[in-house]
Amino acid sequence: MTFATTQNPFTKRDSLLLTIAALVLALALAVWQALSPKLATMAFLALILLILAMMKMELAVVLYTLSAFLVIGPIFAVTGRFGHSEGLYTSELMLGLLALVWGARLVSRAVHRKRIPLDTNPIDLPLVGLIGTALFAFVAAQFTWDYRVGTEHRYLIRQVTEIGLLCMPVAVYLLVSDTVRDLRWIKAVYWSVLAVGVVSFFVICPWIELPAFVKTFWTGLLPVPLVSFLYAHIVLQQEFNVTSMAAVVALAGLLIVQFMFMSWVVMWFSTSISLCVISWYRSKKLFTAIVCASLLIVAFRPDMWLNIYETESTSRSLERFDLWRSVLDLASKRPFWGIGPGNFYPYYSHEYAAVYGTINVPSPHSNYVQIIIEYGFIGGAFFIWFIVVCLLRLRNSFLQTKDEWEKVFFLGMTGYFAGMAAAAFLADYLISASSNNGLVSFSTTVYTWILLGLAMSVRRNMLERQSSEPSSDAPKKLVLSEAGSPAHFQPNRGHSPTKVPLAQNRSERDA
Repeated sequence: MTFATTQNPFTKRDSLLLTIAALVLALALAVWQALSPKLATMAFLALILLILAMMKMELAVVLYTLSAFLVIGPIFAVTGRFGHSEGLYTSELMLGLLALVWGARLVSRAVHRKRIPLDTNPIDLPLVGLIGTALFAFVAAQFTWDYRVGTEHRYLIRQVTEIGLLCMPVAVYLLVSDTVRDLRWIKAVYWSVLAVGVVSFFVICPWIELPAFVKTFWTGLLPVPLVSFLYAHIVLQQEFNVTSMAAVVALAGLLIVQFMFMSWVVMWFSTSISLCVISWYRSKKLFTAIVCASLLIVAFRPDMWLNIYETESTSRSLERFDLWRSVLDLASKRPFWGIGPGNFYPYYSHEYAAVYGTINVPSPHSNYVQIIIEYGFIGGAFFIWFIVVCLLRLRNSFLQTKDEWEKVFFLGMTGYFAGMAAAAFLADYLISASSNNGLVSFSTTVYTWILLGLAMSVRRNMLERQSSEPSSDAPKKLVLSEAGSPAHFQPNRGHSPTKVPLAQNRSERDA
């Protein structure tokens, strides 16, 4: 007796997905029964995200971009205190899930191809050097600890967290640049970043009231990409139309709210640097006009700048300049590998608590200064190298492309990255610090790295398109058709065209 066989409708990938879904579903049900509905809801959301990432990673990246700054808490607290500013952020939870799927795919491709299947960029080398320096500083700090410095505030978990906060943005950059390759998905992520900027603008706008869960820490930084790309769009327009007028009105509203209602110096400082850089690369005359207009505003409205100065002085923000001087003096005593990641507080308290009458200085409030003191001057050199290479890469991409949208993107990205690199002098705005809001601040700094990975994807598409297009400078040969009439001009690509025999005399040609 024979039995009819049916073909299995599921592929191995489908079977794996269903198995994982069943396991996570069982785990969610167990959590629901044992703990609370909130935890079960989070488990269901994690299940959906995992399946979505395995089926369509680009869509998962778009969802991550739209929600990275939001707070899941206060369900779990990452610092021991509850509240919207101290809760668990989606930028950390979702990144872990996406990195899990992306890393598994990367390992699978590496096994099959016998190499790491990642496109290399010039910015990768300084990033690898920076992470390597941090790891070396971590190991060296365990054996070269100054015996005079107390160890009561020396926490291994903080040291590991500091290295993790350095690796997390690099993982975001690599994930986005490797995953988002299609132009449609690139633009989807791009518009998602702008949508987050619009929401953040509504949060800081005094005339609009939004729910509390979107009022997150450092929200004022998120409209900076929106300002940069909007201004780049305006200055690159060849003719003034209704769209340009609407963009000008929107930009004016953004700047008024940023400068009038966000007195924190970092907000308007990063925005100003971005606008100046975009103006410089668009036109030197435009840059000169912007600088002159700013000087006139300073001359005729000194009260506005005095208010900002008084606000910063009252909040003791200007004390960071004295702090940097003493930190760099401490760094000069350990120039090669620094004091190690996460060890700033015990060392600085030991050296300068008596001088300044306080030990409440957990962070130097500057990416550059903190990297130098914790990873040594070699780590600082890698960090500056990374920033310079990024700016040159973005500037060159703007000059090389002829596509209208790409020019807007690269010009706006150049200004935005320059603004954030300048703001990193004043606090942790490129790489978060465990002692200065840590994982919470990562929810806003992550957008710089999302856009950086997106820029590498746009550049890759631009170079592939340009390599497939025939060069307009190549010499051209006249090729005759089989009928003896001149055919179209073709560029000489290193091979000779097929020779067509010509008629020997005029009568034959006329015939």
